[in-house]
Amino acid sequence: SVSAFLLNRSSDLEIPKKRYTIMKTIERIILLLSVVFALSFISCQKDSEPSETQFSGFMTGYTDSQGYFYLLKNDFGVKYSVEDKSQKYLPDTLYRMAATIALDSDSSAHILQIVPTISYRALSNSQIPVTLRKKDPLEIQSVYIGGGFLNIIAGTKVQKEDNNSGIPFYARMDNSSKLKFTIYYDSGNEEPVYTKLIYISIPLSDYGLAKNDTVYLSCKGYDKDYSYKLVYK
Repeated sequence: SVSAFLLNRSSDLEIPKKRYTIMKTIERIILLLSVVFALSFISCQKDSEPSETQFSGFMTGYTDSQGYFYLLKNDFGVKYSVEDKSQKYLPDTLYRMAATIALDSDSSAHILQIVPTISYRALSNSQIPVTLRKKDPLEIQSVYIGGGFLNIIAGTKVQKEDNNSGIPFYARMDNSSKLKFTIYYDSGNEEPVYTKLIYISIPLSDYGLAKNDTVYLSCKGYDKDYSYKLVYK
């Protein structure tokens, strides 16, 4: 099984068998995202003083046969060994996350915080029912390609800080010869009071991209709509 910030080694999101409908797939995705984001931030920080060198950003974490992280890799290809055994996850699994780590002098990492990240193999736009293609505005704060992912930090306007409804999801546009993604979001008509950050990391490994190929992203914004043209490196 696959959740929002978990990437299985064999596939990022299994397209359903014939006995399931696409509607059930989308409902399952949204349900999984809601459960993961209900967990909010996962703090792994201990009482001891953290190391002086810290790093924050999107990363991929690898768990061992017992479910503990043994390796982290950031989007620049740098790998960090992990010695912490404080938090257990699914064994032999890849996790896509935004994290803050502290580095020791021997470059081993201590995980201070993990933020759940929306990351799954994109469905094509035609597979998504029209009733779910709602585009309420988001506030895009950062977009870049790294580590084989299209990484996005977006702000959602919510009425309460602990609100976990209205999780964005994305789709690949299939009416174009270009690789284009769009983000759908249903705010639930909440009055915007707080800005909550959402971390999105779209896997690009299935598209046979070569260096300098172009990836497109669109999203509805508050003051203007966003349209990005990014170079794959």
